[in-house]
Amino acid sequence: MPELIGLVYEGLNEARPWAALAERLRQVLAAINVTVTLLHAEDRPTDIQVMAVEEGDDTDWLLAERLYRERFAHIEVVNPKSLDPGGVVVFGPEDVEAECAAHMEFINLASCLRTCFAEPGGMRCWIDVIRGRSDPQRPFAAGDLELIRALLPHLTRALGLYARLKRQEAEKSIYEGCLDHLVLGCLLLDGDAQLLCVNRAARAIIDKHQGIELSHGRLQLQDRAVQRALEKAVANAIAARAQNDGGPCRGELVRVQALDGVLLGMLVTPAPLLAYFQGRHVPSVIVYLSELTENLAMQQVSGGSAAELIAQLLDLTRQEARLAALLACGQTISEAAGQMGIAVTAARNYSKNIYAKLGIKGQTDLVRILFKSFALLR
Repeated sequence: MPELIGLVYEGLNEARPWAALAERLRQVLAAINVTVTLLHAEDRPTDIQVMAVEEGDDTDWLLAERLYRERFAHIEVVNPKSLDPGGVVVFGPEDVEAECAAHMEFINLASCLRTCFAEPGGMRCWIDVIRGRSDPQRPFAAGDLELIRALLPHLTRALGLYARLKRQEAEKSIYEGCLDHLVLGCLLLDGDAQLLCVNRAARAIIDKHQGIELSHGRLQLQDRAVQRALEKAVANAIAARAQNDGGPCRGELVRVQALDGVLLGMLVTPAPLLAYFQGRHVPSVIVYLSELTENLAMQQVSGGSAAELIAQLLDLTRQEARLAALLACGQTISEAAGQMGIAVTAARNYSKNIYAKLGIKGQTDLVRILFKSFALLR
């Protein structure tokens, strides 16, 4: 029991949650299959499941589930949703109608022990322990049911923790997506200046420019003087975080000239100090990375498909939207007219229409509007 309880909580960190628990339960209860169902919904073709199967078993369990949904979902005893959280039930071919019994025998299901557990947020899960036909037959005994009942409180608590972790992962993904939309690179370092995570925008910037790379778990710059400045800024951020005086820390700016001539800017700041979560390998430093002299975001916005989005957002014609994007990228009226293949006088007329529609005075205001809007235009 202590081993199984440990696997219940260790399962939160597994890529396939509770896979190790399923396999150990299969061994302990002499089962051919143990399945943890994380979602059962009638509008999905299959359940979301984690399964441990006896070695050599060639049963197509996905096909078995599909046949159950098509033919036998009306049978209450085999319908997972008929079992309330905290309940334990055992059923087999003798408990169902003849056609369903034949299906169970075909997939070598002699007996199934099922339990259900849930968490306050609404996530509801099931564990099915399936024994096959054997000689002699081995029905589930009272001790088997007691073992499952003893695990239920731990499964319930673990599921609550799992749901909370997944909500936090979803929030993290949303915030990372916001940074990616802003084309703001973000790198998170631990107390040894080792990389913990890098968002997609940072990877895109680093992959694009020579002279900056991720190597051996660290951010490396080819310019040694700038590398020393970065290391000093990181060390200062780590020290500031350790002092934890509660005051704001603006961080330090580091200027990087890529080998292709593009100027990159970095802001190095201490990561928030989280109560009860300390050590050398916790998030300690945030490095924000951005292109300064070549803005990737506005280059993407100036593309053809984005012009339609600009037109929709700002109520411009397609030609006006194309011109607005080019002007926001820093081009002059003449340069933009040449790229669009129109006369300069036509471009000036378009620009006047843009300024009138948006109620602004000129190109500076247009740049400000589009740079505030480009996260919505990608």
